[in-house]
Amino acid sequence: MKSSKLRLFGVVASVAMLSTALAGCSTQAVSTPKAVSQASQGAQPVYGGTLTMDLSSQFPHLDPAKAYDTTSYEAVLQFYNQLVTYKGATNTLVGDLASSWNITNGGKVYTFHLTNAKFWNGNPVTAQSFITEFERVLNNNMQSGGQGFISPLIQGSAAFVAGKAKTVTGLKALNAHTLQITLNNPSATFLNVLAMPFYSAVDPAYVNSHPESYVDTHPMGSGPFMLQSYTAGRNYVLVRNPHYFQKGIPYLSKIVFNIDNSPSAVMFHFEQGKTGLISWNQGGIPSQDYLPLSTNPQYNKDIVKATEVAINYLGLNTKYGPTANVAVRRALEYAVNKQTFVRIMAGLAIPANQIIPPSMPAGYEAVLPKNAQYTYNPTLAKQLLAKAGYPKGFSTTIYTDNSSPTDLKFAEAAQQMFAQIGVHASVNQTSWNTFLTNNEAGKQNIFTLAWIEDFPDPSDFLNTLFNSNEAPVNNSTNYSNPQVDALLNKGAVMPAGVARDNVYKQAQNIILSQAAWIPLVYPVYAAAVQPWVKGFYINPNLTDPLQAMWIAKH
Repeated sequence: MKSSKLRLFGVVASVAMLSTALAGCSTQAVSTPKAVSQASQGAQPVYGGTLTMDLSSQFPHLDPAKAYDTTSYEAVLQFYNQLVTYKGATNTLVGDLASSWNITNGGKVYTFHLTNAKFWNGNPVTAQSFITEFERVLNNNMQSGGQGFISPLIQGSAAFVAGKAKTVTGLKALNAHTLQITLNNPSATFLNVLAMPFYSAVDPAYVNSHPESYVDTHPMGSGPFMLQSYTAGRNYVLVRNPHYFQKGIPYLSKIVFNIDNSPSAVMFHFEQGKTGLISWNQGGIPSQDYLPLSTNPQYNKDIVKATEVAINYLGLNTKYGPTANVAVRRALEYAVNKQTFVRIMAGLAIPANQIIPPSMPAGYEAVLPKNAQYTYNPTLAKQLLAKAGYPKGFSTTIYTDNSSPTDLKFAEAAQQMFAQIGVHASVNQTSWNTFLTNNEAGKQNIFTLAWIEDFPDPSDFLNTLFNSNEAPVNNSTNYSNPQVDALLNKGAVMPAGVARDNVYKQAQNIILSQAAWIPLVYPVYAAAVQPWVKGFYINPNLTDPLQAMWIAKH
């Protein structure tokens, strides 16, 4: 997902982060990230208590069909359940509201058997609960970010979206507790898609009897926590669902999110013990606070880290301006010193040499082909510019947004590096909404941006960002290569495995050789967790595991 703030999906506990990031070394050494709070190990769960956290802003959406942003996910994943979810701190899919499932007809028919569960109002969760939500997501009036993940993949979805059908033929309730989904083609990532909050169970009677605006602020889910109250500009109060279908959890009686967008206040509250953690609710520890916190003996044992399945990059327009020339794009690659960007992020990053992060379960390449490798080499950059017809450089613009100080610092750092090879770039900074609208028009010369996984598969990076059919909205560099398109389309219908992974690696190597992006850094996520907060871990694809956490006596 495009984001100016690097915390939507993403950290992987099982794949190594690079220990040399802080030292500024360009070689990559393997170490084990601390993705589970040490204070939680060996502790016995305790019921009761209130967990208090500072929240950077109000939750934009509480309706799972609309929620597709960093902040909303923290709440929606506590209010609602999906068919499947991820186990602990892993990428392993397990049943959530689906107690079991089977896949037939060559991978095109999924049959889910539902567990007995109820919504907070006492109504039962049924197969229709999911069908109703799928239809809501597919409804154009909803403008759901989840539509493109299931249409035209699910049989009959395209006709429903186009208004040519009143139902989706690929969605059937075989009985109250059996849901059948039929796809047009096999998909190696369909179960991952179903784990996204878009496809949560909703109460048909509830959503059909209230306007969308009401559902978006008054959730009615089956999740472990219920919304007790919301005070505008002040706080959200969540309370334990006493009838949650997963026996034994949650442990906490109450969760209070206090709305506070002052980073200094957030740190003060944590240091005073008034809040339990700085994690998803703040996008992790702010980079300006990480070094002071990590070097303080009182708090450094409370930090949990892992490499995100995400990347910061500079996009280079392959259709307009001097960057339409591949030699120019390659020159700009050689002009960039990526260690500078690691320092900008206070060491909470590792240098990026490719599109797929090392924390992705598949697709990352330990050794790249020579034509896909770039080192910091300003001399070679100048030579390539001269060969491309720009011996004296050229003028251009770097576009960025104002939602984070890091974004501007990245743009200014690139500006200085490009100036060393004769490329004079002005920086155009706007609001995130303005920047994104212009970016999705595909006419920005050079731009700073980040991508965070929607689910742990290389297709979410490569197909979404480089397939020509995704231009210019997602593929905002306008990259177009028939060979790459063919590989990406082939991978989309292949079964998971080595052969499919190799198809994506081949596509990535071609893209890297043509320098549509300058990969900058892979962010490292860091959370601060009080020693009396137990059960915390970082999952690759989910928010904080609030349903699994508890408070010890302190």
